[in-house]
Amino acid sequence: MVHLVVVSVTTVIFGIASLLLISRARNRLSDGSIRKYMDNFAICLAFIVIFSVWQTTRSIFGININVEGLGTYPEYIFIVLAYLAFIVASYRVLKISEEFGFKENGREIEKIIRQNPQKKKKR
Repeated sequence: MVHLVVVSVTTVIFGIASLLLISRARNRLSDGSIRKYMDNFAICLAFIVIFSVWQTTRSIFGININVEGLGTYPEYIFIVLAYLAFIVASYRVLKISEEFGFKENGREIEKIIRQNPQKKKKR
């Protein structure tokens, strides 16, 4: 039991530290798609941290919440919300890749380099 509490508290501490780091990083970014992604990522992490806090509190105090026979399931709402937020964050990454993706340009550059091997060697 003590080991579970130590692991749970450590997990909560790391989660809160991650949220603080995300907040600091977000404040350094200008408005745009990457900052919006950081917002979505922070929401995902916040739901996971809330889940961890809930689980830790239950472990420490031995609380068992019964909602019409659901037992331990109410805290899983936070995990479901985290997954939904991850879907939104993944969609943001897709949009960022469309905005900043250079895959097609990279192929063209690679083709040019292959056609002119002498220019490549001069570097």
